[in-house]
Amino acid sequence: MLFTMKKNILLSAFCLLLLPVLLNAQNAASLALQADELLENGKAGEAAARYEQAARLDADNAALLYKAAEAYYRVRDYPKAVACYTEAKGEYERYELAGLRYARALKQCGRYDEAAEAFRTFGQGYKGVRKAQIINVVSNEIKGCELASEFQLQAVSSVLPAEVKILPREINSADNEFAPMAFADNLLYYSTLQSGQVRFMRAQRKSGLWQMPAPAAGLPVSVSARFGSGTFSPDGKRFYCTQCDQPAAEERGGNGLRTRCNLYLLRRTDDGAWSDPVRLRDYINVPDRTATHPFVTEDRGIELLFFASDRDGGSGGLDIYVCERPLDSDDMDFSLPRNIGNTVNTAGDEVTPFFEPGSQTLWFSSNSQVSVGGLDVFKSIRAGGKWSKPENAGFPVNSPADDFYFSQKRSGGGFFVSNRSFGPKTGTRDEDIFEFMPKDPPVVLTGHILEQQTHQALNNCMVALYEIDGDDMPHLLEVHPSSDGAFRFSLLQQRRYRIEATRQGYEPANQPVGPDDTELTILLNPQPASAGGSTGDSTLGLADLAPAAPARKTTGYRIHLEVQSDFNAQAPRYSAARSFGEIIAEPLPEQGIVRVLLGEFQDAKTANEVATALRIEGTFPQAFVVKD
Repeated sequence: MLFTMKKNILLSAFCLLLLPVLLNAQNAASLALQADELLENGKAGEAAARYEQAARLDADNAALLYKAAEAYYRVRDYPKAVACYTEAKGEYERYELAGLRYARALKQCGRYDEAAEAFRTFGQGYKGVRKAQIINVVSNEIKGCELASEFQLQAVSSVLPAEVKILPREINSADNEFAPMAFADNLLYYSTLQSGQVRFMRAQRKSGLWQMPAPAAGLPVSVSARFGSGTFSPDGKRFYCTQCDQPAAEERGGNGLRTRCNLYLLRRTDDGAWSDPVRLRDYINVPDRTATHPFVTEDRGIELLFFASDRDGGSGGLDIYVCERPLDSDDMDFSLPRNIGNTVNTAGDEVTPFFEPGSQTLWFSSNSQVSVGGLDVFKSIRAGGKWSKPENAGFPVNSPADDFYFSQKRSGGGFFVSNRSFGPKTGTRDEDIFEFMPKDPPVVLTGHILEQQTHQALNNCMVALYEIDGDDMPHLLEVHPSSDGAFRFSLLQQRRYRIEATRQGYEPANQPVGPDDTELTILLNPQPASAGGSTGDSTLGLADLAPAAPARKTTGYRIHLEVQSDFNAQAPRYSAARSFGEIIAEPLPEQGIVRVLLGEFQDAKTANEVATALRIEGTFPQAFVVKD
């Protein structure tokens, strides 16, 4: 009997020891089931926490930790994803791309050296059927890690030198804010997620402080109910927007990028109200495909509509397309959308285009160009109908996180969206709006052209801006007419400049710009009668001052490219022509225009061949040869 009692006592003790294990296992199983249901209902963040809790109760169950890692990765909680992936490496063999996601999570935590090594390990060990594709992906990701290391050594980005700050909590909530549009320098429209619903908001800045935002008034209820993002035409009379299917709240706002959306147009009526939304044509909104992230602008009488789409025939994922229509037409029929090409578009996603017509510069975000995070901001310039190789905007606009929805203000600087940790914001799950300011903002130089004797303002002048290089040689940058003698230029700091002014009947005058000059007065003397009359056919001196310019030949030829009201030598459309010769600007003050020429050429045959090539290429459709 004593033996039986001891046996029962030992058994009871064993049961007491085993009970917590059994309870933990039971609780873990219950939590795992809850996590499965949450994940199925689109609540990946809550599911991740339940999976991890279940794993800890079940002796750090690797299978549950892997599920937690995948769910954390899905909601972009990269630090927690890394921690769970690290403990669940034994599961990688069961899942083809687990090692790739682990490496990307490291990269998006900014742990670039570890990420590069993880990418190499994954690439070397991958034995699936997509070996060639995986090697390309891994190689690109390693280049991104190496690029980030280079950027970290730079004091300032060479592509976009800027400082960034996060907008205050009045604008950035605990949910997603995205799609900022600077309607004016101190007036911001943007989208926000409120109670699982996207809302279109309006915020104003007064005396340097952002006021409490309010819903953007006037839009029909049907727009607000399914709104994604939008863009105003430059004249404010048209509003292009997306209307989207509603996904799970945690996937809303940006980096899901797979929400089904179509493009719609609203017009402002004469009484200031907005019309009902009209869906754009099926050749823009292809059935069963997404058209999203619209951006509209104007360029020389044409309205350009950029957007992203996953339609067939692209490079893969979301590609950027553009279509156009004449501004003087009331018909809203656009041209067929044109894929802007595989210089910009990749097998991944290219999204949130922003095009600046003056510089012909496209800003966009991509996760398959060489990036330092997930989505990075890139810059590409259109010249000669082609897009330049995209340049990464660098830190601090880009980060280890996702950076997109780049837009500029007219006065410089602008806004973008990021889910980065920044200042008081410690997580990477939600997206916030950031503002960027030029690191060394341009100095604005203003001035007036006056008559020497009377000091009265002179009208109908031409004003030219030259930059002086290290050899003291001037390079023409801009020429502008001035109807009232006033002029204005934006100058970069630490550069040397010269301003030159001409007017019919007056002697040209030029004046250097000092480092502290913000305002100049240029005095013109009337031309003496003995000088031979009008100076109307004189140039601003570029042909005489430009370095290494060939001597003018009386039998030479030039190509007339175009006539403009002003001239900017840095405009990208001149890049293709410049490869054939020197760009010459001949201001005609009496007409208030600038004649732009290319040359010179020694024989008419060569000149005609170049002119024909420029016409066919399309940048200068009116190019023709003139005898020098």
